[in-house]
Amino acid sequence: MERLICKSLLWKTELTDGVDYSRTLDEIFLSDTSNDMLLELESCSYDYDAAFDILQRFWKYECKEFSVDEFGKTLLEDLRAIYNSNIFSIQDYGRKCYSLWQLLPNELHMEEPFHVLSYADDPLSWGDESQTRKIYEELFDFYK
Repeated sequence: MERLICKSLLWKTELTDGVDYSRTLDEIFLSDTSNDMLLELESCSYDYDAAFDILQRFWKYECKEFSVDEFGKTLLEDLRAIYNSNIFSIQDYGRKCYSLWQLLPNELHMEEPFHVLSYADDPLSWGDESQTRKIYEELFDFYK
């Protein structure tokens, strides 16, 4: 579920177009077709708000075994790929990463590596793009 939650966050913040989310959901659903929550997610797989709300509720109230490390590794791998694709300007990327950080549960806000997402783009406010890039690039290596 960590991967699916990660993919939904990326889709919700429009860092991705939802293709990875749908692929991951289909893969997980096919391995557990009797899971009511996965069936519900399949029925709204076109709507990132609805999907995110369902997963958020699951994450908060029902998820018994959640690996922060697995979630973090998946998130940072995906964020690295998006960063390296240069789809977004560094300013847009930073805004979207901050939005992603805001969607994380409060208990993850101050934990590393997630806390970095709240301030990595701060140097852009004084025109220091290289410092922002350095912060993101160091963040991507957190689990190495």
